[in-house]
Amino acid sequence: MGWDAKQSRWRKTYKGRALQIRATELGGTNYTDTLVAANRWFKGQKERIDRETAVQTFRPHELEYIAELEDIQSKMKPLAALMRDPALQSVLAPTVKKLRHKETLIKQALQKPTLTPLDDSLRNPLNISSDRIEEEVAEETKKMAFDRLRKVNYTVAEEELANHDEYLRTLGAWGLNSDGIEELEMSGEFSPKVVSFFREMAFKGEAYLANLIRAARIQGEFEEIAHLRSELVERKKQEVGAIDEYTRGVTNQMLREAGATLPESKQLNHHIDKFFSYHKRRCQLGEIGSGRYEKILNHIKYYKEWSPIIDGSVVKIGTKEHVDAYFACLCARAIDGTISKEYAKNLFATFKSLLFWLADEEVLETLPTSLQRKNRYVFSVERQKPKTVPMEWVHKLLAVADPRMRLCILLTLNCGFGAGEIGQLTKDEYEPATGRITHKRRKTKKSSNAPEVCYKLWDITKEALDAEISNRIKYPHHEEAADILLINNNGKRLWHQYLDDNGKPIRIDNISSKFRDMIYRLRKDDPNFPHISYYQFRKTSASLIRNSHQFRTYNGLWLGHAPETMGDQHYNAMDDTILEDCIAWLHGQYFGVGTD
Repeated sequence: MGWDAKQSRWRKTYKGRALQIRATELGGTNYTDTLVAANRWFKGQKERIDRETAVQTFRPHELEYIAELEDIQSKMKPLAALMRDPALQSVLAPTVKKLRHKETLIKQALQKPTLTPLDDSLRNPLNISSDRIEEEVAEETKKMAFDRLRKVNYTVAEEELANHDEYLRTLGAWGLNSDGIEELEMSGEFSPKVVSFFREMAFKGEAYLANLIRAARIQGEFEEIAHLRSELVERKKQEVGAIDEYTRGVTNQMLREAGATLPESKQLNHHIDKFFSYHKRRCQLGEIGSGRYEKILNHIKYYKEWSPIIDGSVVKIGTKEHVDAYFACLCARAIDGTISKEYAKNLFATFKSLLFWLADEEVLETLPTSLQRKNRYVFSVERQKPKTVPMEWVHKLLAVADPRMRLCILLTLNCGFGAGEIGQLTKDEYEPATGRITHKRRKTKKSSNAPEVCYKLWDITKEALDAEISNRIKYPHHEEAADILLINNNGKRLWHQYLDDNGKPIRIDNISSKFRDMIYRLRKDDPNFPHISYYQFRKTSASLIRNSHQFRTYNGLWLGHAPETMGDQHYNAMDDTILEDCIAWLHGQYFGVGTD
C-alpha cells in the first residue's frame, strides 16, 4: 500500500484495479495510526478480487484436486459393489467412510479462493484398491494349494481328471488359471500330461470357475485349505480395521485448507497456553516475579502476532526455516528502528526458551542444531554507560519532593534500594534503636550466595523514616500490609505485584509513578530539566562507590549482589565496619562531609 500524504489516503493497484481508501475510513488521520488497518483492508480486497478473477481460468493446483476427486469417485463404485457381500461389508465399511470423508474435504477445498499444493499423503493414503483383500487372500491361498498338492504327491491319470470338472474349476478359483498353469509347469512337480490337461481345462474360461470340490481323493486336503482361507480372510479384516485414522500422514496445513480442525494436542496455540501455565505456576510459587512472568507473556504475544503458524501444527515451530525467519524479522525491525536491539535480543531469547521447553516436554523430537551454536543468532548490543543523576539535580529533587518521596530518594541514595525494594521492606528488617536496615534483595532472596547486608542509615534518612512511621497511625489498617514498613495513605502497599483471578500479572508502583509525576511538573516549568528515572539514584550512588579507590571493593556488597569471584565466595570476608564507613563517606559526597 502506498501513502498519499496530500489526500491522507492509501492507494494500491492490484490486477489492474485501482484501490484507495481514506485514513478517516480506517479510524485514523495519519500514516502511523492507519498502517495496520490499511494492510488488513487491502488483504480483504485482494481476496475479493482473487475470487472474482478465479472463475476466468484454472487456479494453481486446481487440476490436481479435480484429478484426485475423480480418482476417489472411480474407486467408490467397485467398493460399493463389494459392500454387497456380507463377508466383506464390515471389512470395507471403514474404508468407504474414510474415502467419502476425503471426497468431502477436497470438494470443500475446491470452493476456496486459493489452493495450496495437493499433499502427497492425500493421494489415496490408505492405499486401498477395490479388490485389495480378495487379491491378497487369493495369492496366499494359491501358495497353500501348491504346498498341499506337493505333499500328497498328486498323480492322477488323464481319464480320472476328466471326471472331476468341479475340482478343476475350483483349482482355477484358487489361482490355477491360465497364469497359474505356467507356475505349475515351472515347478516341475507334475508330469507333462497333467500340466497339458490343466492348461486345456483352464483355457475353457470362466464357466469352469464355480462351487466346491468333490474329488474324493483330495477332498480333505482342499477342505482344510478352505478353512485356512477363511482364517486368512478374518486376519485381513483385522489388518484393514487396524489402519490408522484418515488423518495419518496428512499435513496439518492441508487439513486446515480443507476445513478440518487439528487435534488440540497438535496445535501450537495449545502448547503456548501450557507454556504460560508452567510459568504462572512458577510465579505463584515465587520462583519468578510477576514482572518476569509479564515479560514472558508479552514476548510470546509479540511472536504470536508475527507467526504464520500460530493456529497450525506445533511441529513447524521447531524447523530451521521457521527459526531463521523469526530471527530475520527481528533483525529487520531492529535495523529500521521499529524495536531496539536489546528488545530484539530479549524477544528471541524468550522464543528460544519456548523451543527448549517444547523439547523438554517431548512435543518436539528434534531442534535445529543451529540453536546450539553460540554465534548463530546474535544481536550486537553495545553496553551503554550507566546514567546517573548530577549532584545539583539530586539536591533540587530532594528540595521539591514531598516528605514520603524525599524519604524514598534518601533510602535509595543511602542503601541502593529500588522502588520495589522500598515497597517490600518489612518491619522486622528495621532496627530503630541502632538506625540500621538488615536486608537481602528480593530479586536474589532464594540464592544462597546473595548476601544479607546491614545498612547504617544516615541521620537525615533515619529522621525521615521515623517521621513516616509515626504517621502510620493515621492510615487505615489493611491486613495485607500489616508487616510492611512503609505504606500508602490508604493503608495499602506502596509497591505490590501479584496475579489477579484471571492469572494476569498486576503491578502497583506508587513510588515510581509519583516520581514521574514530579519530573513531569519540573519539566513543565523548566524544559531544560533532564529526563530522570527513579532507578538512576541507585546507579548514582553505585558509581560513586565504584570510582572510589578506598571503597570500590565494597560496591557489590552495597548493591546486594552475590560474590562473583571464587575468592569472594569462599575466602574473603567483608568487614561490616568498613561498609559502614563506606556509607558515611557516601553521605559526605552528597552533603559535603568526608573525603575519598
